[in-house]
Amino acid sequence: MQIQDFSHHLKGLEEELQRQLSRDLPEKIGNLAVRMFKENFQKESFFGRAWQEVKRRIQGAKGAAGKRKILAGPTGNLRRSIQFIPRDGSVTVESDLPYSSAHNEGTNNAGRSRNVRIPQRQFIGESPELTAAIEKKITEEISKALNK
Repeated sequence: MQIQDFSHHLKGLEEELQRQLSRDLPEKIGNLAVRMFKENFQKESFFGRAWQEVKRRIQGAKGAAGKRKILAGPTGNLRRSIQFIPRDGSVTVESDLPYSSAHNEGTNNAGRSRNVRIPQRQFIGESPELTAAIEKKITEEISKALNK
């Protein structure tokens, strides 16, 4: 391989890595994070840290409400509202529902009279499990780009 060929090859790798870091990886990481956060709804926990049980199941509600998963609601809108916004070199995962932060962070002043307590049932946020999965995804994608 001549110097010019090698230089051209390095330039191509640089362009590929730049594309991965600025455009492709934020999209792939966003999809990964959303999928992992939605899996937490099925497990009724945040990466193994169980959510506090809901009163309707403790009190033995009848029908579907008595069996429905925590945070599922009759519509499942909260789970479906999790989305990601890719940017150049970064990604943000969020829920745009007005009550999502009350459930994710907990609150002591919910409801019309502002005296309803909602315990924290985190479903979006940082975690060692998510960080490890993201690092693995980045390593895989960069390895693929370098081996082209």
